[in-house]
Amino acid sequence: MTVSRNLVALGLALAAPLAAQATVLTFTETTFGLGGIATYGDRVAGSPQAGAAYGEGLGWTPGVVLNFDTLGKGPVSQWSSGYASLAGALGHGNFDVPFDLQFTPDAGLQVTLQGFDIATWLGASYQTRIRIWDDAGSLDAPNLLNFNALLAPGTVYRPLASPVTATGTLHLSLSNLGSTGLDNIDFTQAPVPEPQSWLLMGLGLAGLLALRRRAG
Repeated sequence: MTVSRNLVALGLALAAPLAAQATVLTFTETTFGLGGIATYGDRVAGSPQAGAAYGEGLGWTPGVVLNFDTLGKGPVSQWSSGYASLAGALGHGNFDVPFDLQFTPDAGLQVTLQGFDIATWLGASYQTRIRIWDDAGSLDAPNLLNFNALLAPGTVYRPLASPVTATGTLHLSLSNLGSTGLDNIDFTQAPVPEPQSWLLMGLGLAGLLALRRRAG
């Protein structure tokens, strides 16, 4: 019993440094803050920050930098209405704009995308493709998510069924920004786990299972 309890304590203690922090991009403000889109969502350590407001998930993401890339199609914009029931959304002044949102973590950190919402513009239906990948994938071969559907009008979708963790930079690609809006982009940062940490965490879980069996 003592050995099992020690394993549990060790596993939980080693898991503690891996606790994630999260930032939620809500797009409910009228501007992107003092730095504009170039600094929006970068190294978020609180809210409001530099004139921009963020929703808090499990903390903040001071080790992540974002890049909003419309591939030369002009800047993105924030909308307070027009995308179904979303209170605010990231959109564009034109329809069908290719878009790539990049999350780049500092060395020693990894990004996990927890989820996001999408909806189409003003009750219309649009064929929408979303691809998510990291350094092990690409736009043509997305390794984390490949979503393609005709979205029903007036409906909010949450395409990501479960969180995805990236190796290196995480890309969130939307085929038709403007026609489709993005909201509530929830992402976390955490230290990249070392192999020995995973082993010791496994020992802790094994000890916990042993305790439960004995209690049973």
